[in-house]
Amino acid sequence: IMVPLEGPVTGGRVVLDKPDASSMDAVTRGTLDGAALLISILAMLLVLVSLVTLVNLGFALLPLVQGEPLSAQRMLGWVLAPVAGLAGVQWSEAYVAGSLLGTKTVLNELVAYIDLANLSAAELSPRSKLLMTYALCGFANLGSLGILIGGLATMAPERRDEVVALGFKSIVAGTLATCMTGAIVGMFWTD
Repeated sequence: IMVPLEGPVTGGRVVLDKPDASSMDAVTRGTLDGAALLISILAMLLVLVSLVTLVNLGFALLPLVQGEPLSAQRMLGWVLAPVAGLAGVQWSEAYVAGSLLGTKTVLNELVAYIDLANLSAAELSPRSKLLMTYALCGFANLGSLGILIGGLATMAPERRDEVVALGFKSIVAGTLATCMTGAIVGMFWTD
């Protein structure tokens, strides 16, 4: 996540070797590239949500844990519960908040916000809901990572390995950044 102390900040240079013949050529090329990127984004989201569903169907074959089936989001919720606690969510609510962070990471923030809206006051206090509103506000998820890799690899194919290597770090950094935003908002909460 840190900038390297030695050497260049970036590992390579991008060489633009496709000069456009005219402004209309640039518009045409940009439109076609944009359409290809849109198709790539939609395909990536569809494939990743399908893969998560497939994994969750596999987990559903396992025995229930605490009366509920296992899922990728639920297991990531256990891992992210301490992160939610460090962001200021009460420990008694940290598992629920961690599950929301897990849903955001595995699927996307829209699904996590829908889950947040459906929670009762008994499951998450108003303060924790406010913290989670900010903590969920980001694109640190697998779908966005796929879009990032697909988009940047299309624009700079020679640097694809660098983009892939930074993928997990970008999810961690994005999650920590939004959780810190939630923590700062929580400092201003008055009961």
